[in-house]
Amino acid sequence: TIERIYEVTLPVVNQQRDSRNAAFEQALIEVAVRISGTSLAPTQLNIKQATSMVRQYRYQVMEQAEIDAYMKRTNTLVEPKYRLWIQFDDGKIKQMLKASSLPVWGYQRPNVLVWLAVKDGKNRYVLKQSDESIIKDAVTEEARRRGLPIVWPKYDAQDQQQLKFIDLWGQFWEPVKQASQRYGVDAVVLGRMNWINGSWQVNWSLSLEDKTENWQLTALDLGLLMGSGIGVATDHISSRFAVYSDNLNNEQLVVRIRNLNSVKNYARASRYLSSLAPVKNVFVTNVHSDYLDFHVDLSGNENDLKRIIALGRVLVPDNTPVGQDVSNPVNGQAQENIAVPLINNDAEQASSTSIVPSVPVLIPRAHILQYRLNG
Repeated sequence: TIERIYEVTLPVVNQQRDSRNAAFEQALIEVAVRISGTSLAPTQLNIKQATSMVRQYRYQVMEQAEIDAYMKRTNTLVEPKYRLWIQFDDGKIKQMLKASSLPVWGYQRPNVLVWLAVKDGKNRYVLKQSDESIIKDAVTEEARRRGLPIVWPKYDAQDQQQLKFIDLWGQFWEPVKQASQRYGVDAVVLGRMNWINGSWQVNWSLSLEDKTENWQLTALDLGLLMGSGIGVATDHISSRFAVYSDNLNNEQLVVRIRNLNSVKNYARASRYLSSLAPVKNVFVTNVHSDYLDFHVDLSGNENDLKRIIALGRVLVPDNTPVGQDVSNPVNGQAQENIAVPLINNDAEQASSTSIVPSVPVLIPRAHILQYRLNG
């Protein structure tokens, strides 16, 4: 789960309005790319809307060591003085993306393992968790900017027994997949990075759901090279999990969750459902000793929801036979009203308790999805 995806921090030279508005526009581009999942988002947006979409912001004075590091990293000649933290309104961002026919990529995102084999002319090595490297830093920073959770391999004795440098360099996927299993990730990015003819060349591959994508990049600037590589990978991954709003194909269904044996588990399940990109609204319709039924309004379809739930591993499928269709009222008698928090996906946080309304519409058995809380 990625947090703070609607927040950006940028260095600025002063606190004047023009500088602040320019930072707002730059931050809107970053957030729009992160939430939509596509690097093409800026070409379809009016970034002049940025100021109206900011929920809050604040300045913090930068320390000289931080300024010096920034100047060195970016090769800029203008010295910043402040960090400007910006938080955008999530509802407005989603409305903007919807109006621009762009998808929304929610908080639940796949963990991605990065194998990067490097030849720098004299040495050859595999980047690992414990390494300090400007190459690794560039990959990590771009992944953070795009909202892609990445994992670096330990490449310890266990990994090296299964996976040799030559396997990575030759992009042999069988040993790569075997070595990757210990990390429990959803996707694997494989890079072969070579210093040749005065510049870096990287051959990238992405393995996701038994499909492989390949691309090649050449550049002298490491930040640009790593950023572009992770950017392309993120575009491919988000195309699988980001959800387009479809007003013509909205669905309603029941998610039945077992193993909710405490208020804490109920809160965990309800917050999780409300955080999913296809979910517009969630409320409880039926409380049973063995399970709770959550009525879910979708923007999109059932397959979008099932795919993203499978990704998150918070809920696992439950095969208990469905005893009867879910309805309210039942047998002509309304169920007892139960006080539970109502959770709306457009709200940042549920803050009130209300009475569950009657739902007089029968929901077909095929539209009851059954899960258990994992763990």
